This record gives sequence, C-alpha cells and structure tokens, in this order.
Amino acid sequence: MSHAIEVLWRTRSFRTCLLWPVSQVYRLLIFIRRFLYTAGLLKTMPSSLPVVVVGNLVVGGTGKTPLTAFLVEEFKARGWKPAIVSRGYGGERHVLPRLISDSDTAEFVGDEPLMLSRQTGVPVCVCIKRADAVSHVEGQTDCDIVFSDDGLQHLAMHRSATVLVVDGERGFGNRWLLPAGPLRESCKRWRRADLVATQGSDAVHASLAQEHSSGTENPFQAQRFTLQLSSTINLLDGHTQTIASWHGQSVIAMAGIGHPERFFNALTQAGLKVTGIAKPDHHVYSIDDVKTINNLPVLVTSKDAVKLRALGDLPVKVFEVKTTVRVTEALHSGIVQLEAQLQREKLTKA
Repeated sequence: MSHAIEVLWRTRSFRTCLLWPVSQVYRLLIFIRRFLYTAGLLKTMPSSLPVVVVGNLVVGGTGKTPLTAFLVEEFKARGWKPAIVSRGYGGERHVLPRLISDSDTAEFVGDEPLMLSRQTGVPVCVCIKRADAVSHVEGQTDCDIVFSDDGLQHLAMHRSATVLVVDGERGFGNRWLLPAGPLRESCKRWRRADLVATQGSDAVHASLAQEHSSGTENPFQAQRFTLQLSSTINLLDGHTQTIASWHGQSVIAMAGIGHPERFFNALTQAGLKVTGIAKPDHHVYSIDDVKTINNLPVLVTSKDAVKLRALGDLPVKVFEVKTTVRVTEALHSGIVQLEAQLQREKLTKA
C-alpha cells in the first residue's frame, strides 16, 4: 500500500467523499455475501480441528503475522500441536493445498508463510482457499489446532475463534469502507472478535476510542503488543549481534512490508542513523535492489530476509533484524482465557 493512499485514508477529504458512494456498493456486497453464508446458500467447510483466525479489518500491515507466530509458540507451550494456513500472498497461486517444505522459496509459496514455517517449525499449508488448506492439514498431519494468518473475511473457512489485530498508530483511519477508506468491513466487527490485540504504544489511535463504549475496559488500550528489536543476523555467515551494538551506526534500512515506516522508526529509536528504502508489500527482490547501494550495511525485516537469502552471494552486507513480541498483562490474560476456552471445547468433543 502506497504512503499517499495511506495518508488519503486518514481523513474524510474531498477526494475520499467522491469515493464514498462506491464504498456503499462495497458495503452492500459484503452484506449480501454474509447473508448467503448465514442462510446456508453458501457453505462453510466444516472441520474437526479448532481454527483460530488472526486477521484485521483494514488494508495494510498490522502485525498479524508475528502475532500468529507468537500465538503458535504460546499454544505449543501448553501442549497443543499447531499448524498454520495461509493464502500465500507473494507466491504462486496454489489451487491445491501445499505443505511448505525446506526446499521451497518465497516466490513459490509466499514470503510470510515461508517465514512462519522457518520461525515456528510447525506445518504451514498454503492454498488460495484457506478452507481447503485446513482440510489438508486435518488429513495429512497430526496437528490438533490450526491458526490462519489472515482470512477474517474468508467465510468458507470454519473458525472456532477470532483474534482481531489492530494497528494502534493508524487505527481504523477515516472509518470508511474501501475504496473511500481502509476498511475491509465495518469497524464494529471488532465486537464479534474473541480477542482484540492492538500493536502500538500507550498512544493508541483516537479512532479506536470512538468504537468503544464507555464504562468498561477499553481492549484497544489494554490488550496491546509491541515488536521489540532484539538482534541482527548476517545473511552471509550467520553471525549474530545485539541491536544495541548498532547504536550510532549509519545503515540502510530496506523493507517490503505493509507499513515500512514502522520498521524505520524502530531502528531510529534504537539509536541507528537510518536511510529508509520502502518497497511494495511482498516485493520480489533481485540483485538490482542492493547492487547500487553504497558500502553501508543493509538491515531488513525477517519477511524480506527469506527472499534475499535465496539470491545467493549479495554484493553488500545484509542483516536480518530479529524481533520479539512483547504483550501486556491484559493481552496475555486474554490469550490464556482463549486457550482455556478452546481446551474445554476440545474435551467436550472428545
């Protein structure tokens, strides 16, 4: 998503007002589609496995992929055998489900699914129809729970719980539907989520407060998580160093993610002198992206690193920046309650 569109969607300007009638057509299509599923005219594919959808309401990055990885680790620690399903954005169009293998590339299966596979070590299945991916996991693995990275609007997929991820900095923008605003569906949809997780600092975006009723704890404010930079890994030799050791150094920061400015700002706040190069989300890297860069080291996200590693010998030193998910006590409590709820449902079906 371009920066210009993101800025446009922050307010209800003359240009967004021109697009408002189109957004109402989009709203009608959403209503009709949801009604068809509710009426049973379109079918949701059943599954014997609990499915947790980790999704968002807006276009662009919100941090749902790293939170998915965090939830997988949390559930593993509690005895579950998780798997992950994804549509495989950035990769080839997989009509049939495919479990990711060690030899797969980001260009084939998608950058985020490949990153999740390598980070978590659990089965990751990609398919344009996530419901088919869930069915494949059910039949081909011994997993007992599935996490869907995105897919909130994929109504053909059964879901046992929904984790709604919100960007605390950008909120819901101007709170209008596409194309007049950034919303895929009404922001009031958050009330049907089992858990709300806001990525951001204490300064949670004002548009989130507008969606919350007074008198109860505001989940947007309390249930938060942050991505903290922890270390870097040299893509050439695997050497690791702390992010603190980069303090005061001049670097190139390159990111092909939904919100690259967040990555650049985090590095700046860590004390690095950053020159940022923003690429489109799911950008397909080539040697040309780095060969014209001067002798400064290049720092990239884990999502970018899985693609750059596949290029082989790079003409400059490139470092993957590792992050750690930190959650507030309120969000951790919500995760524990969600796991207990799914555990009870599992025992009931047994």
